[in-house]
Amino acid sequence: MNPVNPVNPVNEDDTRPLRDALRREADTVSGAPAPVDAVLLRGRAARRRRAGVLAGAAAAVVAVLAVMPLAGREVAPAPAPPATAPPVTPRPEPLRTVAPYEPVAIGHGRSMALLPDGRQNHVAGYGDIRDAVATARGLSGDNIPPRSLSGGRDTDPGRPVLFSGAFRTDEVPAGVEVRLDSGERLRAGMLRLPGDPDWGTYYAFGTRAAGNQSWTVTAYAADGRVLVETHFDQASGG
Repeated sequence: MNPVNPVNPVNEDDTRPLRDALRREADTVSGAPAPVDAVLLRGRAARRRRAGVLAGAAAAVVAVLAVMPLAGREVAPAPAPPATAPPVTPRPEPLRTVAPYEPVAIGHGRSMALLPDGRQNHVAGYGDIRDAVATARGLSGDNIPPRSLSGGRDTDPGRPVLFSGAFRTDEVPAGVEVRLDSGERLRAGMLRLPGDPDWGTYYAFGTRAAGNQSWTVTAYAADGRVLVETHFDQASGG
């Protein structure tokens, strides 16, 4: 940490005219947020850098194929870091049931599709991912154990960081949360196939700063119980 130079004390009466002038100027400023230009996300094959191992030759084509956590480890719930206010668990996104092989929008120009003919196989990418889904049909994928999570991270430059993976649980989670080491919590959306599969996928988006942190993924039951929780190290890549 750089040393801080000492500051000479200032008489409060000397600064009162300046403070009053600043307050008058601030009162004339509108509090409305500045407009934000819409960004057109063009469809293209996603170039992924992930914290897991993709299945075989599909690494260059698909974004996710049942990622096995490289540095993931199950952890006990840890206390939140000190903060001015306690973090609030975000409301989970509703679980969506999707048709096999069907790409569905998950936000920020990305789509995801779940495959029923592999082992927790799923594909994610930008724009039209149908070709990647067709390629993934011929792959067996990497199975993840029961009561576990896989995890990966997309840090494609210029786009929000995507945290995603698959879960295998004894019951369908009521919610999945991604918690960064900074204490920030990201609510995750979930997808699953029709019927009674024991797995599904999750996805959550963070800012660019989120790509420089380790993170923990937790799947919760409806009564608040932790079904499974896994920590992923920043050093594992992304």
